[in-house]
Amino acid sequence: MRKIKILLVDDHQIILDGVKTMLIDEEDIDFIGCASNGFKALEIIKSQLPDIVISDISMPDMTGIELTSKIIELNLPSRVLILSMYTTDDYIYNAIKAGARGILPKQDTNKEMLMEAIRTINEGDEYYASNISKNLMKSYVSKIKNINPTDKPKNYSLTSREKEILKLYVEGFSNQEVAEKLNISIRTVETHKNNIMQKFDFKSTVEMVKFALKNNIVSF
Repeated sequence: MRKIKILLVDDHQIILDGVKTMLIDEEDIDFIGCASNGFKALEIIKSQLPDIVISDISMPDMTGIELTSKIIELNLPSRVLILSMYTTDDYIYNAIKAGARGILPKQDTNKEMLMEAIRTINEGDEYYASNISKNLMKSYVSKIKNINPTDKPKNYSLTSREKEILKLYVEGFSNQEVAEKLNISIRTVETHKNNIMQKFDFKSTVEMVKFALKNNIVSF
C-alpha cells in the first residue's frame, strides 16, 4: 500500500504536536515533517513532494493562501488542505481561489474528520467541513438569485457529457459515484472534469458548481 505523504505547516508548536499525534500512527500515512512558516515549507515541498500539505492560513512572512498559490504557480503536485481558525467567507474564497483542495476549522476538527479530508483530497476530490460547504452554497445561490433575469447566459462550449457530469458534481456526488451513475470509469470522469477545469480555468469543484448555477446549466 502506497502511503500518503503529509507535511504539516503551522507557526504554533502546540498545533504541530497535536496534529502530528493524530497522524503518526495511521497505517496509510507517511508523516514527513513539520514547517513553522511558508518559506521553509516550500523548500520541503520542492524536495520531498508531499501528497498533502496541511497548512494554517495566518503565518508570518508567507500565509497559507500565499503558499497555496506558490505551489500552483510552480506546478508542484502537492494538494493543500487548509486547517485554520479563520473560516469567514473572505478567507474561504481566497483559499479556494488560490487552489486549496479542502478547508477545515481548527476549533471543530477531530481526528476522524481530518483523516476523511486527507483521504478524500488524496483521491482527487475536494473536502470542506459541512458548515463551510453550506455557507458557500448559500452565498453562491443568494448571489445568483440577485442576477438581473434579463441577463442572458453565455454560450459556453461544454459537451453534453461534460454538462451531465457537471450536474452530478452540483448534486454533491464524488468521482466514484459519478462513474457508477454513468457507468464509466473514474479515469474517464476525471478526464472530463479536467477538460472543464482547463476550459474555464477553474481551481476547484466549488468554482464549477458556481459556474453551473450562474449559467442555468442546472436548476436550484
